[in-house]
Amino acid sequence: MLDPDPSQQLSAADALAVTGLRFIDVRKAPARAASGRTVAGAEWHDPLSLGHADPLVTAEGPIAVFCVHGHEVSQYVCALLRLHGRDAHYVIGGYEALVAAGAPTAPLTEDGA
Repeated sequence: MLDPDPSQQLSAADALAVTGLRFIDVRKAPARAASGRTVAGAEWHDPLSLGHADPLVTAEGPIAVFCVHGHEVSQYVCALLRLHGRDAHYVIGGYEALVAAGAPTAPLTEDGA
């Protein structure tokens, strides 16, 4: 696991309380497909293809990224976004913590979104 900067972390409850926060699902495709659901309104970005030229890197507004458990994958994506000056945080405990905190979920669409 990375040694994250505590300022990059958000608890699931805190993330859900922030108005205007853009949720980005960065779970790897197999884990996402196995769950069949995502946080309602979240966008999926494949963490294995996310790079310095991804549109997410230059988009505006605060972002909360989440993977399955809030470990390496979301911490990596958060670090990449912060490297480019984004207001990004990762959710401690990931998708599972968001669901436990009461985040509304939605089934994945046929196109995987």
